[in-house]
Amino acid sequence: MSRKDLSLRAIFGVPAVLFVLTLTGLIGALLEDGLWDILGAALLTAWLIVLIWALIRRRR
Repeated sequence: MSRKDLSLRAIFGVPAVLFVLTLTGLIGALLEDGLWDILGAALLTAWLIVLIWALIRRRR
């Protein structure tokens, strides 16, 4: 990797998006019922989906 590839966006982009999704899921599931519970559960699994995708991609 060159120095150009290691920008702040390249390093922190995906973790920042996962943080926002997880925080939105937590707050939504805690504050509202019904649809927000389902949406919260879906948003909380985003990091798990990304982790599985990264592990599969790394093995190739």
